[in-house]
Amino acid sequence: MIRLLPDAALSLAEEQRRKIACILVLVAAADGALVREEISAIEAAMGAMMLHPESREEVRQLLTQPPDLESVIDGMEPSAIRIALRDSALLASVDGDYDDSELWALRRICDAGGLSEHELSMILDWVSDSWKLSASGRSIISMPMPGDDEIL
Repeated sequence: MIRLLPDAALSLAEEQRRKIACILVLVAAADGALVREEISAIEAAMGAMMLHPESREEVRQLLTQPPDLESVIDGMEPSAIRIALRDSALLASVDGDYDDSELWALRRICDAGGLSEHELSMILDWVSDSWKLSASGRSIISMPMPGDDEIL
């Protein structure tokens, strides 16, 4: 039997999940512009992590004044940092490309999580594969989105 398991983030304490969401804000703001797709992705991540409404509001307040990475990472468990890296890599890709400042932030998160440059590369490849898989699924149901033909 195949079981669908909840995301690993759900095994973390609320404060750790809130810090993951804070890192998402930081990465989304790294290139100087928050686009609606990034904000939507942050909201979706907060929902998937089942953040308490008060925690969500705290994170939303950071959209106008993003936090400093070191202040967020301080006190984070390594597993939370690694989940933040995974989710941040996906978030950074939503506008179609990785900005240098986003890659710089991802590298800092990678280092803080004790992962190598090779492992970061593997995560970025996973993100690319995820976009292809999503485009393929839309193709199967004949509901392509603009740009899907370039992904496939």
